[in-house]
Amino acid sequence: MTVPSAPGKRLLIVDDNEDNRDMLARRLRRRGYIVDTAESGAAALRLISDAQAFDAVLLDVMMPDMTGLEVLIELRTRFSKDQLPVLMATARSDSEDVVEALRLGANDYVTKPINLDEVISALDVALGQ
Repeated sequence: MTVPSAPGKRLLIVDDNEDNRDMLARRLRRRGYIVDTAESGAAALRLISDAQAFDAVLLDVMMPDMTGLEVLIELRTRFSKDQLPVLMATARSDSEDVVEALRLGANDYVTKPINLDEVISALDVALGQ
């Protein structure tokens, strides 16, 4: 049995790929997180605006219509890095996205394919665990 990493911490996973969202959500729930998902940047912003209190957001960089970087810019107009940590998920070859995300206020990033231990470690740092 897996020991919960952060019982009760509420996360929002934003990814346009349903399989990616579902797999990561299941794995993080087994670690004790409360997980919500959004299939787009617009859906994520709606959830956050609807008085949903999240402890952190895991945000895919490459999404249609509204990129993760655009969502990050909007989030940083409303929340500081301490108020709402944002971890960006990007492909290994997208180093320019990583640099831009950090410049725009991302707390950290993880690379795809997602490694759960890396996500947990980044979340622990972002959440002050």
